[in-house]
Amino acid sequence: MKAQRRKSKSRNVPRYHRFRLSSTSGHILPLQTIRQRVSGIWKSLTWPMCVKIIKANIAVTIALGLLFVDSIRELTGTGIILASVAVEFVHPAKSYGFIAEDVLLGSVMCCVSASWAILGSYLASLVRNPNDPEMAQPKVCAILASFLVFGSFCLNLFRVKVEQANVGGMLSATIMVISLTTAVTKEFSPNNTLQVLVPTLVGFFIIFMIFFLVFPENSTKVYMQQLIKSLETFDKITAVQIDSFLRENSGSPMEVTNKSLAEINNTVDILISALIQKKRMVRREPSYNTVAPTDISEMTSLIKKMRVPIQGIGLSRAMEENMRNAEKDVLEKVKIDNDINGRPRSYYGGTDDEEEEEDGSLSEEDMSGGGAVTPSGSFASTNELTVTSRTRRRNLLWDDSVKILSYWREDYDDILEFIKPIYLELSYACSVTMSETVKRLRRLQGLDPRYQDKPFFYKYYYRFKNGKNKVEEESAQYIYDRKVDPSTYLYKAMRKFHEHRLNGLERLYTKSGVPRRILFLLLTFQFNLHLYAETLYTLASLVYEIDCARDKKKFWLPHINLTQWLFKSQTTDDVFDIDTPVAIAETTNPLSLQRSLTRRATLIHHAADIEAQPQCTIYRLETPHRGKVHTPTEHHTFHPYDYGENPSKFVNPWRQNTLDPLDYHDPDVAYPTTRTQYFFFKVYLFMMRNLYTADVAFSIRAAVIVAALSLPGFLPESIEWYNEARGQWAVVVALIWMGPSVGSNFFGTMTRTLGTFIGAAQSIIIWEASRATEWGLLVLTFIFNLPWWMVYINGKFWKATGLFSLITVSLIIGYSYYYLETNQPISVYRVTYERTVDVLVGVLAALFISVFPFPRTGRVVLRHRIAQTLSELGALYSSFLALLLKNEPESVCIQRANRKLFRCVASSIRRQIKGERVLLEQSRFEPALRGVFPEDKYVAILQILENILNLMLEMEQALAKIPHEWRMTIVSNTWKERKVMISSYLNALHLGSNALTSKAPLPPYTVRPTKARRDLTNQARQQAVMKMSHLGDREYTYFSTYLMNSEQLAVEIELLIANIRDLVGPDSVSVWLNYKH
Repeated sequence: MKAQRRKSKSRNVPRYHRFRLSSTSGHILPLQTIRQRVSGIWKSLTWPMCVKIIKANIAVTIALGLLFVDSIRELTGTGIILASVAVEFVHPAKSYGFIAEDVLLGSVMCCVSASWAILGSYLASLVRNPNDPEMAQPKVCAILASFLVFGSFCLNLFRVKVEQANVGGMLSATIMVISLTTAVTKEFSPNNTLQVLVPTLVGFFIIFMIFFLVFPENSTKVYMQQLIKSLETFDKITAVQIDSFLRENSGSPMEVTNKSLAEINNTVDILISALIQKKRMVRREPSYNTVAPTDISEMTSLIKKMRVPIQGIGLSRAMEENMRNAEKDVLEKVKIDNDINGRPRSYYGGTDDEEEEEDGSLSEEDMSGGGAVTPSGSFASTNELTVTSRTRRRNLLWDDSVKILSYWREDYDDILEFIKPIYLELSYACSVTMSETVKRLRRLQGLDPRYQDKPFFYKYYYRFKNGKNKVEEESAQYIYDRKVDPSTYLYKAMRKFHEHRLNGLERLYTKSGVPRRILFLLLTFQFNLHLYAETLYTLASLVYEIDCARDKKKFWLPHINLTQWLFKSQTTDDVFDIDTPVAIAETTNPLSLQRSLTRRATLIHHAADIEAQPQCTIYRLETPHRGKVHTPTEHHTFHPYDYGENPSKFVNPWRQNTLDPLDYHDPDVAYPTTRTQYFFFKVYLFMMRNLYTADVAFSIRAAVIVAALSLPGFLPESIEWYNEARGQWAVVVALIWMGPSVGSNFFGTMTRTLGTFIGAAQSIIIWEASRATEWGLLVLTFIFNLPWWMVYINGKFWKATGLFSLITVSLIIGYSYYYLETNQPISVYRVTYERTVDVLVGVLAALFISVFPFPRTGRVVLRHRIAQTLSELGALYSSFLALLLKNEPESVCIQRANRKLFRCVASSIRRQIKGERVLLEQSRFEPALRGVFPEDKYVAILQILENILNLMLEMEQALAKIPHEWRMTIVSNTWKERKVMISSYLNALHLGSNALTSKAPLPPYTVRPTKARRDLTNQARQQAVMKMSHLGDREYTYFSTYLMNSEQLAVEIELLIANIRDLVGPDSVSVWLNYKH
């Protein structure tokens, strides 16, 4: 009982606030609510977006106006309505380069689809019996239906495989369905198909010419605006994080604006993704600008390099904040006795090797709780005497430490106060350099922040409102001396930082010369701050060189060739929208990272060192590289500043030789040895990769739904009313808007039905108010379409609602006017009713096919996708970061190739996590029939996965700078502990992956990742290379960064496993051990 009381007393202070056991992810960022998404539509409405809305509305009005021309209407019939539909399918938020891609590929696909329909109609006419008065003859219908079903299968498969085929796929499906279903009741004639093909091509031409000729958008200007926005945001984030770490302006309102690490990661990712999208716009378009497309590619590569240091600074701040929160929590709960002498350990200076093993480990239940670590039971020995002795010792150590806890905090605060000026000076130099760089970027493109995103006439209004003198005073703020290099000031600050960065840090060692963990944290902060300044120096010098070299505007050709466009993934803004076919591909095709990735060494070539001043020692980290302007030939040859996120054009880096005897492992069959076995293995491999996939299954479902909905069009009993009701549109809606899962179809049913009802109501109002006059219909349609263009362009979540509203208005107005002019007794109300029924039948059929014969729920796919991501993170860690164990140096070429491969795979995993967020969004709309979906758990897991990936990138960044000899010095003396740590990490990741895949409960830990990492840290800190005499070595700083990120990685892995355990449950052995001990 006494031992239990002592144990309870020793746990009065919550151990989950320990420095090494605190997560840095911050609070969980919830998914956006419907209200937030609706309000975001209005906030994103700017003048450039208004221009796009007006241009798109003009294009659709012109296309609708073609219907009112008698000669055109008589030549094309109702097919001219497809011109408006084609305009509406081309998303107007894109630049004219992307629109040109949609138009060109869409035109080709529509022509191929029309040719396929003509071929099917011709073959059907060959078997038609001219003596049979019945038009729906069995042979004719069989051929047409076969062509329709097979064409739908191939078309849907192509849309999923090729990202650029979205628009062309939707319109070519429309042409194929209408042509083949109407061919049953018509004699063969190519004109029947051309009547729907030509208006579609005309619609493509109209939308492209409007965007190309009317207020054409300068993609380079758009890129520069996004680049300036990203740089200014990065500067604000780093300034706030640095001030927060250094406790500068403590208590000021700045602390309120301090973001969590998860918010920083999200903001940086959004800005970099948007910048990459704008760069792809520039590469696709000819332009007349000062800045070359190659300059933009190089600046984008440097901006992507800033991701790691910015997130590293935020990570350092989060770890330091966890440390202070733990200290504050202790001081609030325990009174400090000032009569005790001595300087025991603390959160700031304590060494973990002074602690008991049990003190650093948490039980199975300690890490559970959905993102918050909570204290619970502990492991105990069966020997009661041993339990009592250990408990008493731990209790004495804890009581002793909390009494004089403030000593090490005061030492740390004194050192921080002493070295703060040099950090702040470098931070200020970064801000000044960033400001000067932004000025040059604005001059290069002729941007003025006062008139940015404003109408062209706002400049004159602004001058009239504020006066000429004030405008000239404000303009003077943007003037700079072009002969002054802004990177020079930053270079001097970095030099001074090298001289004084280690001042006072010798106090952060124990009496025995062992470095304390807070020293590693400070060196980690130094590493990330210097890396940020180094990258900014290269960017600033590059912009300065561009400003000096690019004096006049030139005509630049597109910077992308046909091979890259066809075979290289080009992620667009709406890639992860839950309505696009690209989302289908991303959510059904996880990556396939093999275990046998190319192993890499970590020695990279250092540039020339900074010249040392004779009066002082410069503790160098790495020499910054100056930016240089390159010609297009040099850019394509040498790829300067290449961040290495993109794989080779023809080589898939994570697909290795599957028949390598050393890497081949299959529990079902052994390695093929004969030619027959080899042949059937290749056949099996081909079928697994190309036939037994989610893409093919999805395309088969699409073919089934097309066959079912078009069946009335091939039966004599129903063919008449089917054509009169335009039932083909139900097939079109189901085919092109079918989602990959139950959740996406539920969501699509809601948004598309809502858009159809809105469009139907608007159509009746427009028809009645205009009295069916041509100009009245055009003007009212133009006015009523404006808000739904805004929803279609800005409301990514509600995009389908805006699109269906626009299409419904065009179809109802078009068909009603055609029936009126051809004296057919069909009113607008009947047309509205038929259109609404067609949409409802199409979306409900898509929903039905997603449930039967078996439902493909998004939550199940999400669980398997997360399991796949966990497995690939484990492979990424074992293949690259475990190379600290490698005992052979490699050539520089192999090192660079492997590092680029690492960045490529990491970028692919990041895109996969984005695809999993799409699945999570879809899963919210699935009905909770068997129980409520644990959304908060999956949100937490995805956030932790992203944090783990960022930690691995930070570790790789630091590890790549450590020479081979220095690494092997550490490895040779810590082999046993390192092996335990790596196995603990990999066991946790792969066990979590297998648990999510098979829903198996998790067993108890053999060795916790945090425990294994702590043991390795304690052993590494006692090595000779970690003594104070080596503090000035750059490798010391690099290894400290690697070590701190590795420790935090252990925390995140345990937190991840805790959330997975909450989903799958603990093993019965774990429950029994926690209860018994």
